[in-house]
Amino acid sequence: MKATSNPTGLSDRQLYEAVHGRMRALAGPAANDLDELIQMAAMQTFSSIHRYDASSCSLTTWIYAVCYRVLLSQRRWYRRWRVRFSYWDGEDPPNDQPTPTELLEARDRSRALHRALARLSDKYRAVIVLHDLEERSVAEIAQIVGAGELTVRSRVRDARTQLATLLREGA
Repeated sequence: MKATSNPTGLSDRQLYEAVHGRMRALAGPAANDLDELIQMAAMQTFSSIHRYDASSCSLTTWIYAVCYRVLLSQRRWYRRWRVRFSYWDGEDPPNDQPTPTELLEARDRSRALHRALARLSDKYRAVIVLHDLEERSVAEIAQIVGAGELTVRSRVRDARTQLATLLREGA
């Protein structure tokens, strides 16, 4: 990896690990294309790190914003690709992770939550993960996703409603 001007003071490895954690949080640990998304976000981060300005936002917020844009871009590309090719039959592939009966109840709830989060749209999943799981402020989320604070608040509210419905239905 070619060395670039890095105003953060982090090593390349630390920067990559930060991207990895943020993308995993946004896309979900069970995302089929997680490795590809992390790689794309890392490339974008390393190529544009010289433009990072610490006075405008925190490094974490900046990395979340990069990951969010990469995630949405990749998802849009994939939707267009599926429409173009007829191999896709319109159904999502089944979840290949069976739940063993030996798992504790907490693990079952965790899996149910992940399944429900996976069924949310990318925009709703991103705000609910950032707000409720990563405990980011509405202002910071607005900066990450490029939307107004009122929009973020309504997405959080709508995402919680959809998530509650999915969990009641057994997602």
